[in-house]
Amino acid sequence: MAKKKQFVTAAAAFAVAASAVAPAITADAASTTVQLSSDYVRGGDLDAALDKEYKGSEIYWYKSSVDMNKLGVFQTAKGFVKGQGIRVEKKLRVLNHAQDIQPEEIVLEEGVPASGLRIQPVLFADGVKYNKVVTYKGFSTEKAGEFEGTFTYSNKAFGVVTKTVKYKVVKSEVEISNVSSSVDQAAEVLSVTADVKNLKDGEKVELVVYPGKDMSATPIKADATVKDGKLTVSQKLPAGTHSFQLVSGEVKSAVVDFTIEAPMVKEVKAINAKELTITFNKAIKKDTIINSNNELINASLTAVGSATALVGPLKASLSEDGQTVTVTATTAFKGQYAVTVQDAVKSVNEKAVKAYSAIVNAEDTVRPMVESVTYSNYQTAVIKFSEPLKSLGTISANNADIQFGSLSADGKSVTVDLANANVKADTDYKVTIIGGKDFNDNLITPNPVEVTVKKSANDTVKPAVTALSTVNDKTFTMTFSEKLIANPTIKVNGDTVVTGAPGANQVEGTITKDASGLVYTVTLTNSVITSGTSALAKIEATYSDLSGNAGDAFSRIVEFKQDTVAPNLVNSTVEKINGKEYLVLNYDENVSVVDAKTINGKVVKDFVESTITPVVTDTVDGGNGVNFELNNPSNGKSKSVRLDLASLTSGAYTLTLPTGLVTDEAGVDSKQTTVSFTRTTNVDTGKPALTTAGTNGITKVNNDTYTVSFDRQLDPASALNVANYAIEGAVVKSAIFTQNDANGAVVRLTLEEGSIKLTGERTVTIQNVKSAAGVMMDRVSTTESLTENVKPTVASTQFVGLNAIKVVFSENIAAGTVDNSVVAANDFEVLIGDVAEVGATIAEDLTDTTGKTFTITLADDVTPAEYAKTITLKAGTGLNVTDESGNALVFTSASVAK
Repeated sequence: MAKKKQFVTAAAAFAVAASAVAPAITADAASTTVQLSSDYVRGGDLDAALDKEYKGSEIYWYKSSVDMNKLGVFQTAKGFVKGQGIRVEKKLRVLNHAQDIQPEEIVLEEGVPASGLRIQPVLFADGVKYNKVVTYKGFSTEKAGEFEGTFTYSNKAFGVVTKTVKYKVVKSEVEISNVSSSVDQAAEVLSVTADVKNLKDGEKVELVVYPGKDMSATPIKADATVKDGKLTVSQKLPAGTHSFQLVSGEVKSAVVDFTIEAPMVKEVKAINAKELTITFNKAIKKDTIINSNNELINASLTAVGSATALVGPLKASLSEDGQTVTVTATTAFKGQYAVTVQDAVKSVNEKAVKAYSAIVNAEDTVRPMVESVTYSNYQTAVIKFSEPLKSLGTISANNADIQFGSLSADGKSVTVDLANANVKADTDYKVTIIGGKDFNDNLITPNPVEVTVKKSANDTVKPAVTALSTVNDKTFTMTFSEKLIANPTIKVNGDTVVTGAPGANQVEGTITKDASGLVYTVTLTNSVITSGTSALAKIEATYSDLSGNAGDAFSRIVEFKQDTVAPNLVNSTVEKINGKEYLVLNYDENVSVVDAKTINGKVVKDFVESTITPVVTDTVDGGNGVNFELNNPSNGKSKSVRLDLASLTSGAYTLTLPTGLVTDEAGVDSKQTTVSFTRTTNVDTGKPALTTAGTNGITKVNNDTYTVSFDRQLDPASALNVANYAIEGAVVKSAIFTQNDANGAVVRLTLEEGSIKLTGERTVTIQNVKSAAGVMMDRVSTTESLTENVKPTVASTQFVGLNAIKVVFSENIAAGTVDNSVVAANDFEVLIGDVAEVGATIAEDLTDTTGKTFTITLADDVTPAEYAKTITLKAGTGLNVTDESGNALVFTSASVAK
């Protein structure tokens, strides 16, 4: 705006000056505009296309009125005749012309004549760069440095453009400097950086590694990346002390030594009285140091001197990076311990760890403290501690409706339940812990400690369904924007998806979520499609996020299509699983095994080919056919199946897998295909181990009976020896097999009646059990929640009225297990003499809050003659009374006291 204002002022001044030396111009003359002959602007020379004067007077042109980049159309150039008050206009058409020379970075080599400069990109008015021949001067390569030269493009039709540019002259030899290196011992990778100068096109720099520092040996080479003068290169290498240098042609950096460490223990330390860590320099293969029961193997800790003894197998966990094993004591670490790690421990690269032994001192003098308060959802706080606590002490809150959980299994946290409606949202509450102790009896600090918890209502963002897709005719997935507080309620065509037999307005199916917690897979038992190959279905969902925010009701109509694509066999392998060989078949989608399918084939043994006895699949464990099952299923699903090869002798096999050997989730049969493999022999050299039945291998049958499941066939003498099963606070009366075959063994343990006085968690120790091949199991110590098995009895019976008998049991009776009438075939019968009373009823005496007392009311008052007879309470033919733990009442009859 300032410039425009300045121009107006200048124009006015010019007019005043002109009026002083020239006659005044009339109004008509002042408004005269003269149209001059049109022309073309050639070669970008605007001046050449504009007239210099009009009738002997000089013309001043406003050149800004012509856009030199606007090609192919006529534009109006405007000006005025100086001193005449006459405006002039001229139609001009700008022709394409050169505007600028725009070379890329120019780097020349010292002492080498300049070349490749004659063709340069020239920018034209049409916005296009054209490679054109130019002339140049001022380019010298006599010495290295940065200089300036000029390019000129000259063309009669397109004009003349000159450009001054900078260029570099570099020394002809590559320079490598500032070489630096580092070794990632966990990944076994050497990384090198450096500065590089004078590297020309086509030249490269290599990392050259001399294994064992032997420069006469075949080196390991890797090409380096050089960008903007910075070099980077990395190479994975074997363990050992080696040397390296950077090489480019004849240019070489200095030789540098470095070491790739073999797998080894770097440090062992007790971090508190409950936990000890073993740190390795590389990621360790988990199953070589931790077994399937999460117990430490191939390493040991032994108490030295007066140190606290370590009882039973030690639990262990592996860090995410695979380099640190945290060992948890069953009791506590206190004193000195001899730590050994065997070379059976391997890195993830299957390399043996160097055997290790050391003495570690465990003296925990650090008091535990509250580490943090987090929230698993908007109404559940989690108080986390700096180390495992042995005792939480006393925990309380300044709101009686706040509830607390017990210490977590690892002793490192406790939950705070804020769900009660009397706990207000967005209000701070104080939780106090006093007397909490770690496993060395160090009190929590500060003691008492206070933390603040809050039921948050800050999260007001609603969750949403972000994706819905169909998989086949009965499966679809729903993806949510955030985690949900519970499984969503999902409807298909108005029917709610439920597990098990559906009721009204329900449809049978399953809902599972993936590891992210965002994707839910819905699998219906029956297809959505009733006819044809596709069908539309309306999908609805209601759901809430972890903060209780309800998402908007979701509803969408989607198309389900029939899956007609057969599952495809990707590959097959022979694997030894617990010493038994299986043919493992891997498909490209989840499949189900099919029963009674016949597999034919041939075998070559001792150079003789013969036809095999057909193999018939059997999907039932212990069936008459060949065991055929899913391999490593997750949630009952797998893309892999396995066929037991026990019926086949060793040799080279070619089997024809029949059509429909497996089916996919849509029921589409697999196609016939052929597989070849070599069968060796089954050798069960593995130790017996508990399966995951009941999570820890122990399953409750009833209060008196539990089963122990093993992963292989067992030696009967050791498996049925009750001395090999120790249950804290209980007596094992007998042990029998319910299964003992190639698929595993199940031992049923019967406990002595009444030996479990209180319900609670007990230590279970199983040891000295051998496999059928005679291999001894590792001692297993686990815990199991046992239910008290003391059976209730009738403690007393007494007449308390002319028609009332009070019955007192030895303990609380479970609600609903006492019939409401005393008649034959029910719980009790009342006999007066030998005559059974008819119409008597029984009900709980609510004045006794223990739940032990009941009153039997007779239909009529007893007469003196009846009262004189023996009155007996007998067990009815339908007696099913139990205590609150489910133990059945022990009772036959009792005389009623008078």
